[in-house]
Amino acid sequence: MQEFILALVLALLTSFILWLFRAKAKLIWGSTSTSFHSFQLDKESPPEAIWTEKFYVQNTGRSAASNIEIVFSEPPTSYSLWSPREHSKVILENQTFVLRIPSLAPAELLIVDVVDIHARSVRLLSVNCPDSLAKEVPFLPMRQFGSVFNGFVLYLMFAGLVGTLYLALQLTFGK
Repeated sequence: MQEFILALVLALLTSFILWLFRAKAKLIWGSTSTSFHSFQLDKESPPEAIWTEKFYVQNTGRSAASNIEIVFSEPPTSYSLWSPREHSKVILENQTFVLRIPSLAPAELLIVDVVDIHARSVRLLSVNCPDSLAKEVPFLPMRQFGSVFNGFVLYLMFAGLVGTLYLALQLTFGK
């Protein structure tokens, strides 16, 4: 009887560990900046106002994300996707604009360039996916990491400096 219970516990523990470390999709999204441009085509016409913004959606997981919906506050004047891919667009009853992307591979970055003329740039409201809960993260020209990660990198750099100094001293003054 004890062997049966031990086998059952080991099987459940193994299943839990495999479930915990399985490959899964992990979506992050954000925006770097909004740009405003204003110019006049001729002296009599009013100034033309153009807003542009880049939105980023990335799958940082180890499994593909499927059926991704990118929801904007309103339809933009124009948009483009990089890398170019099959997608569909839908305008809902409340005038929100939805881009539907069939899939996003692991470590793949999708960039949505939005251009609005005579209006403020649209807002990205949410990114939805049945495989993952998408998380908004701050994107800058270089992705910013958390303080724990930054502290760990600083520790590794300091440990490398100390190790290099120790090695140099050992080679110079060692036995």
